[in-house]
Amino acid sequence: MSNKKHIVITGPESTGKSTLSRYLARIFDGFLVEEYAREYLSERNGVYNREDLSKIAFRQFQSQLAALNNDEHSVVFSDTCLLTIRIWDEWKFGMIDSFVEEWIGLQQVDLYLLCSPDLPWQDDELRESEHDRDELFEIYLENIIESGVPYAIIEGVDESRNVEASQIVSTFLSE
Repeated sequence: MSNKKHIVITGPESTGKSTLSRYLARIFDGFLVEEYAREYLSERNGVYNREDLSKIAFRQFQSQLAALNNDEHSVVFSDTCLLTIRIWDEWKFGMIDSFVEEWIGLQQVDLYLLCSPDLPWQDDELRESEHDRDELFEIYLENIIESGVPYAIIEGVDESRNVEASQIVSTFLSE
């Protein structure tokens, strides 16, 4: 495990994770690990199958590990993690990949920021769960609680969301 702090921004689709991740990485001079699934799915016009989730999970995990082993920054912000792949696999395909299950326990996460689905839905070609965000939020929350990792729920719109998250991160990093 790295001595760096790894903060994962997660939650259902269209809850401001990417925007918040970029913001936090910038104001805390942290390293940003972007969501690999967006890149992967964009190259395939949003078409994927269950086997693709393992490829996405491996690359996401690899990127997070590289960031945690890089000496340039003391904090790493990840726009999602293997938890998202686990939840998506179970939600969409009714299964959990053994690779993801094994590696989810190996990933270092020091704090989860769980984004509430209180933002208006922003449609794009890769999103598919507009009407399931509340239910997915509860699944995320349950999984995070089970993990035992500290977490905070991020709510609010516009700048208030950023202020809330930055205060939580600031307090966490000063502990």
